[in-house]
Amino acid sequence: MKKIAIIAAVGFLTVSCGGEKANQATTGEAQEVNALADAEKVVLDAESVVEWKGFKTYTGDSHNGTMGLGKSYFAITDDELVGGAILIDLNKMDVTDLRDRKRESLLGHLRDADFFFVDSFPTALFEITEVNYTLNTDSAAEDGLNTIVSGNLTLRGVTNSIEFPARISVENGSVSFDAPTFSIDRTLWGVNFHNRDDSSIAESLKDNLIDHSIELTISVKATKA
Repeated sequence: MKKIAIIAAVGFLTVSCGGEKANQATTGEAQEVNALADAEKVVLDAESVVEWKGFKTYTGDSHNGTMGLGKSYFAITDDELVGGAILIDLNKMDVTDLRDRKRESLLGHLRDADFFFVDSFPTALFEITEVNYTLNTDSAAEDGLNTIVSGNLTLRGVTNSIEFPARISVENGSVSFDAPTFSIDRTLWGVNFHNRDDSSIAESLKDNLIDHSIELTISVKATKA
């Protein structure tokens, strides 16, 4: 099963309290998506899923689960990735670390207006706007990274661009796409529930705060039919 792991982390630059730093994606205004009429499109495997994990800011308590994908593809030209779109189907969201009533309760909360507001925004979308193959740093070379990927992430009707390093290979029309863990700030997409800047939350309730940052780790393949 091909997976895209999404982890809501403790601290914008940390994996957990006192943990290792994660790379912060460059975030900015949405960019123009190039027309790819002449590119070959390769569809991602149907069983691909998004894995997510969320933490509370101060306690480190966490939950995790999955989100299925809608029809997603990569676009290739001359054995290089030039675009693509990853469609996340939020109606296929699940909680995998809880059972029965606790699972249903958290799942219902994640789907409501406090978080993903699935009734109004049933999907999230990442559209690749640019793939730069000129990445050349010592740290990147050690990890086998060969590109900087830019794209528009749309969530809850809000679109921002994000940029992160990745390791991409294209062979015989099939694509392997791997990006090391990076983080984004969920509040930039209007996911504000119990964030650390909410002044309405009493000091005594700070253990319920959920951090701003979301970490994403992408590892997915698309195989030419």
